[in-house]
Amino acid sequence: MALVVLGMGNDLLGDDVFGLLAATELEGRLGPEVRVARSLRSGLYILEDLLGFDDAILVDSVIGDEPGRIRELSAVEIRPVQVPSAHYAGLPEALALARHSGLKVPDRVRIFAVEIDAAQGIGAPPSAAVAGAVPGIVDLVERAAGEWGYGGRRRSETAVDAHA
Repeated sequence: MALVVLGMGNDLLGDDVFGLLAATELEGRLGPEVRVARSLRSGLYILEDLLGFDDAILVDSVIGDEPGRIRELSAVEIRPVQVPSAHYAGLPEALALARHSGLKVPDRVRIFAVEIDAAQGIGAPPSAAVAGAVPGIVDLVERAAGEWGYGGRRRSETAVDAHA
């Protein structure tokens, strides 16, 4: 079994950096069968980060009414949509295309997101509300990975073990 935790976002657009920040915090917290990755890409391009894994946990931002609120997105919220071209493909379309083509992509996918405001400034830092949500997402991802049977040790446990 292998799990990828994919932090997604844009480091140039304020709060949209959230998934990348969460991935940085998750590094070293999960077991050896877990790869923590970061991606600035979307659409069909995210397949490159998902290929070959049994499971995936995606961490991203979503426009919402309460910046900083953490959500798990359901399948209904990420259902496929009719798009004019492959340039607009989302996660459901990308996974369906990969499966139809016989590519190995995760069977189980969970998506955790933090709500952000629709207006984001280029080069702006993340807001306090969104940056403050990182520890909550880290806990959710660790719990979700554990529910799927992926164990890990926290950085503090690793540091203690190294000095023993």
